[in-house]
Amino acid sequence: MLDPLTVNATRFEATIDSIPAAVSRVDQASIQNGTQQFGLDESLQMIPGVFIQNQYNFAQDNRISIRGFGARADFGIRGIRLFVDGIPATTPDGQGEVDGLSLASAQSIEVLRGPSSALYGAASGGVILIKTEDGTQIPFVETRWTVGAYGLVDAQFKTGGQQGNLNYLFSGSRLTYDGYRENSRTENYKFNGKLRYDLDKTSSLTTVINIIDFPIQDDPGALNQAAAEANPRQAYLGNLTFDSGETVKQEKVGLTYEKSFSEAHSIQARTYYVHRDFANKLPFKDGGQVSFERNFFGGGLQYNFRADRTRIRTGLDYDNQDDERKNYDNNNGVRGPLVLDQDEKVTNLGLFTAIDYDLLDNLTLSAALRYDQVDFDVSDHLISDGDDSGKHAFEELSPMVGLSWALTKQLALFTNVSTSFETPTTTEFDNPNGGGFNPDLDAQNATNYEIGAKGRTHLGSMPLRYELTLFHIDIENALVPYELPAFPDREFFRNAGSSQREGLEVATSIELLPVLTASIAYTWSDFSYESFISPNGDFSGNQTPGVPKHYGSFELDYRHPSGAFIRWTTRFIDSFYANDSNSTEIDDYIVSDLRMGLEHKFGNWTIAPYMGIYNLFDESYYANIRLNPFGGRFYEPAPERNLYGGIRVNYSFR
Repeated sequence: MLDPLTVNATRFEATIDSIPAAVSRVDQASIQNGTQQFGLDESLQMIPGVFIQNQYNFAQDNRISIRGFGARADFGIRGIRLFVDGIPATTPDGQGEVDGLSLASAQSIEVLRGPSSALYGAASGGVILIKTEDGTQIPFVETRWTVGAYGLVDAQFKTGGQQGNLNYLFSGSRLTYDGYRENSRTENYKFNGKLRYDLDKTSSLTTVINIIDFPIQDDPGALNQAAAEANPRQAYLGNLTFDSGETVKQEKVGLTYEKSFSEAHSIQARTYYVHRDFANKLPFKDGGQVSFERNFFGGGLQYNFRADRTRIRTGLDYDNQDDERKNYDNNNGVRGPLVLDQDEKVTNLGLFTAIDYDLLDNLTLSAALRYDQVDFDVSDHLISDGDDSGKHAFEELSPMVGLSWALTKQLALFTNVSTSFETPTTTEFDNPNGGGFNPDLDAQNATNYEIGAKGRTHLGSMPLRYELTLFHIDIENALVPYELPAFPDREFFRNAGSSQREGLEVATSIELLPVLTASIAYTWSDFSYESFISPNGDFSGNQTPGVPKHYGSFELDYRHPSGAFIRWTTRFIDSFYANDSNSTEIDDYIVSDLRMGLEHKFGNWTIAPYMGIYNLFDESYYANIRLNPFGGRFYEPAPERNLYGGIRVNYSFR
């Protein structure tokens, strides 16, 4: 029988089958073994309800969507709350960044699908929690080298161990990649450190350190259909003319203290600080070079209580974001005059309480309530064109209630009603008529109704894990992107009146043999605008763009005790619309990837060669579709069939 999976997605350790919500978990082997490690898409493609694009444009980051939340983002991750080792990777305004994450040291990824503001606050249309490795009891050093098509060279180093009460793990990497398309080169450096010191048998202090330097992140831009079909490797001419791309430097440190007073009482406290320097060049002149210096800090405190029938967690989160933003004209790649100079401050205070109570031995009631106050404050320092300083505040109360019924040892039924809210990010608050805030933009609210079944059983002698979820989401004031002719590739936002989302998510995994597992993930999505009248037309009744109606993945995973592994993954993406008017439809496609390797141990050494083939059958498709762009430039072509290979060498100090 497959072992039960334990997760912390509801801010308390529990088995997946006992949680009245849709939760998925990805293990270390799926994240690391033979993967290219460009982004989260490789790791999350077998999770239903999760749709990811933009794997190959490093200037834009993965565009991750969970039940449609996050689909609106052309760069960064929005509408989804991200945490790495308990430290937020999402700023108070709702902008998520995982560019500092090194998948080389990721141990697990948990995904809580659906609105979760009752537990995590703003921008919680879904939650992704990433945990990095601890050091092993026996110290080790490891290096990993990957080379591949389009100039890929990735060098990694990792070391970890246990010395007395101190557990440590450090990893570093250098990636260079020319890219499939013109003007898509990247060069990035990452360093991650994690140290946990056991103060005594009941308490520990964990320190996480992250440093990144991305001196080159070129942006090839999107093409219209004719250009994409004529030459998919070309960049948009405007991106070449204006030298589009970005540079990023970031330093992060976080501290987490955990203390267990008894089996019933424990606390967790955390604090963190992030400094980020960012500059980019966009493919237009007026205000086309953006730079900001960000200081992002905060902390939280959580108290946990566990009794025979009751589990409670209560606490607070405080996050503070301070951006010193400057925009300059982009004179064909050369910085021009200063046209915007403002400080943008965002603070978020959240107070929450969640409880699980066993009504019966097999029936659990879960409830949560959270209050959030999010304050935006912009100070305009360039007042020659008028003072655009201003404030905007949001107050939200987010409830959740759910039931989990263990009908048998093999079957658990669950249902919940949950909510989320999303404020516009500081970027989305951009005023198309000047500086300051867009006065016409409001927060998005969603209510999620969910029912499902999950569990573990046998099909004959073969262990089987399964999950089925049905959901209905009502959304008010959905945040929708659009472009203006004067600012191509620059997004502005408006609110749609009301939207509705319905869907079905299915996931199953079966051990065909002790060494061979087959997995299937399938999602049906019916997302539409109920009421949406914009300056560009009446879109009421149209399908929401950016998410296909049907998509899914099939995977065969072979892992032999000798150390050999083969993983074949095929994903099907149905056609979907690329704009609110539903006048442009993206064709469906099927893409297969294959990776394989062998791990051989002798003495203190482990040698593990591997190779992979992306787009095995050379499918022509688009890695990313930009929504509602000006000029029909929807398309960012994906690479043709391409290969990579590498080797991992580990030495253990036994």
